[in-house]
Amino acid sequence: MNKIIATSHTHDPALSNTAKNELTAWPLLGWLLKKGFLMTGLRLFACSTFVVAIITGLLFNDARVGLATLVFWGIFWPLLTAIVTPSLGNLFCGICPHGFIGKKLNKLGLQRSFPKKLKGIWGGVFAIVLGYWVIAYAMPGFLSSSTRNTAIYFTLFTLAAFTIFFIYKDMAWCKHICPLGRVLSTHGKIGILQIQTDQNDCNQCKSFDCVKACSYHLSPFNFEKRNNMGSCTLCMDCITACNSVKLVAKTPGSALKAPIANQNKYEMWVFVIILGVAGVGIQFLHGLQHTPLKPYLPWTLLGDMMHGYLPVNPESFNIGRLLALVMGLGITLTVSTWGYWKASHILGIHWSHTANTLAVALAPLAIIGLIPHAVTGFTTRTAHTLSNEVSTLLGANWQIAPLAARGDAWFTYLNWLPYLAMLWTLWLLWQRSALLTSHPSTRFKIFFYGSLPAITYMIIFAIKVLALVLMDGTEHAH
Repeated sequence: MNKIIATSHTHDPALSNTAKNELTAWPLLGWLLKKGFLMTGLRLFACSTFVVAIITGLLFNDARVGLATLVFWGIFWPLLTAIVTPSLGNLFCGICPHGFIGKKLNKLGLQRSFPKKLKGIWGGVFAIVLGYWVIAYAMPGFLSSSTRNTAIYFTLFTLAAFTIFFIYKDMAWCKHICPLGRVLSTHGKIGILQIQTDQNDCNQCKSFDCVKACSYHLSPFNFEKRNNMGSCTLCMDCITACNSVKLVAKTPGSALKAPIANQNKYEMWVFVIILGVAGVGIQFLHGLQHTPLKPYLPWTLLGDMMHGYLPVNPESFNIGRLLALVMGLGITLTVSTWGYWKASHILGIHWSHTANTLAVALAPLAIIGLIPHAVTGFTTRTAHTLSNEVSTLLGANWQIAPLAARGDAWFTYLNWLPYLAMLWTLWLLWQRSALLTSHPSTRFKIFFYGSLPAITYMIIFAIKVLALVLMDGTEHAH
């Protein structure tokens, strides 16, 4: 609803605080957001980087290190998903090249309705587990150590996305199939950026410009009162359409403390599965696997035994690493399901309501736990190598040194983040258990059973730390 809203010059501390948090009220930043210049610029930069990385990967000789691997596995995957999402929110989806071009294809395409049976979280969850994590675990060098394979992988990924955009309406790829879409929208709840509206204006609104501007058919005027932005990608189209829509910076994770309305009834599985894969599974593979316990780990023993019987080269497809993924996911799913069932049985309410209320608190655990590894890799390996690759591509002469080296003092502080994530998750679980019951003893039981997935992760983390401290012959572990 584009209109001039009268303001008072009377000093009001509450209004001053609101103005500080309201990024669209900042003079330059607000103008860039409302005109769409900032997001368009970021999208053009992301899209051109994406295209150049794929073209160089396809046309240049295959190499272990090159622009394609550095952009996709050194920046896109670890930094934008493991750092931008938990800090700012689901901003990456707002500048994603697929979504940028997909909006144009949506308008030009066939505009068919996406099959009802395929809607929801499962398409994206299965896509990221089978289409990425299985490859990353069992074939670690297949993508990350080959510029050609990386370029082909993202080319196929892009063709699939553009096909869905062209055939189906309402940005179906982003909402129902994209491997990152559902993961980033759920874990983006940790971030500080939120879309809010002036409710006084919305109550009088007859035009619904924010809804009309949204390619995902969302209702931004409901975000704040529902405490749920759904599958919002922070594309900011609603902000350019209506002056009553604003971008605000909130306390990190503030949305996780309050009731969340209109949740997808299966959303808890996203949090649990990502914890199993990127939390417990990663601790198996990059934690325990790099301690003196390695020869005794069940996935290592079983994997070696299976390689003895099967004609599969472990250098090409490592069964033991795949079993680490399966075991991590299986243990997390089992513990979570049992814990939420026990909690719902105590409360006498539906299992899915109990699970959805409690599982949201797992958001910080897996995502924030990945930040030290992402930052370490970027500062010690990726940043300077990427800069030097760009220098070579442009025929320039600059060369820069690594931004940091392992053993630098500030890495010590960075390594405290997983512990902070554990404490944050437990605190959120305690807060959210109060949404289910006000009885002190019952609340403690709900907190305990709801914490079982987090406790499982923490036990495995503690075993890794103890093995590194108490046993000889240690290797580097994340």
